[in-house]
Amino acid sequence: MSPSWRRLRWRNVIIGIAIMFLGLSGYGIYVGWRLTHLPRMKLPTTPAFWGMQYSKVRFFSAVDHLRLHGWFIPAAHKTSLTVIFSHGYGENRADIGVPGLLMMRAVHRWGANILTFDYRAEGRSPGHLVSVGQFEVRDLLGAVKAARTTFAPGTKVAVVGYSMGATIALMAGEADPRVAAIVADSPFAALVPYLQRSLPVWTNLPAFPFDWIILTLVPPLTGTNPALVDPLAHLAALGKRPVLLIAGKADKTVPDANSKLLYARLSRTDPNAVLWLVPGAHHVESFQLRPLQYLARLYAVLHSVDPQLKAPVDFGL
Repeated sequence: MSPSWRRLRWRNVIIGIAIMFLGLSGYGIYVGWRLTHLPRMKLPTTPAFWGMQYSKVRFFSAVDHLRLHGWFIPAAHKTSLTVIFSHGYGENRADIGVPGLLMMRAVHRWGANILTFDYRAEGRSPGHLVSVGQFEVRDLLGAVKAARTTFAPGTKVAVVGYSMGATIALMAGEADPRVAAIVADSPFAALVPYLQRSLPVWTNLPAFPFDWIILTLVPPLTGTNPALVDPLAHLAALGKRPVLLIAGKADKTVPDANSKLLYARLSRTDPNAVLWLVPGAHHVESFQLRPLQYLARLYAVLHSVDPQLKAPVDFGL
């Protein structure tokens, strides 16, 4: 084979590899873009359907002051506790998969105010980018401020979060000591290591080469930094506040290893931290499988913040 033919063959090989790389990169970027720019779920119901009077409310996120949409459900009698519900990825304030409003009804019957809202770019709140915690923590910090100063001035605030919302709850608690207690159902411990292990669960693509493509190319294109979503690094900031971590032992979406890691780190500094692992439960399925046990544990956390709460025999189901 002549030198000219060899050069032509290698040029064609290099061109082919480049085209393949560009094609794979383009598709990976497309998938990553879709994961951070989600279709919005419609609100399927309202608190009124569940027998709760409520008001549509708006308040501003911290830092960038987005005007977020939510519901405020006042307690039937004077109370010193407001519970904020923090929904999961791709959900909205109703968090129908939990199911959220059934949980809220139980907590409301115990005598607490409820604030639930749509994170940015989800439900009816403004925005286009879902950063999986980096910017959403500003929304929850805004909700804490609004609860204490506008909707229920002077009340203590506890946060109940699910999946992404559970991780955000931990981050908000680390940043704001006014969060009196946290219930984190199925949180991931830190976003980067979680995605390095579990991204194919969300992409339905082979880990190689798509994980590298998405984790390397999508953040600069979206202006995000997944490394900043890392509650594990700052758990000592929670001090001795009550924290309940819940994880399903059959969860393949956010494996229970995340909650175990959080608890191992948190228990070094917080004697009030509790980990509950639920056999057979998949992602945020623990309430559906063990409703009374779930509510009993939730009640114990909230009652430690406000001893005036009264739970009925069936915990309000």
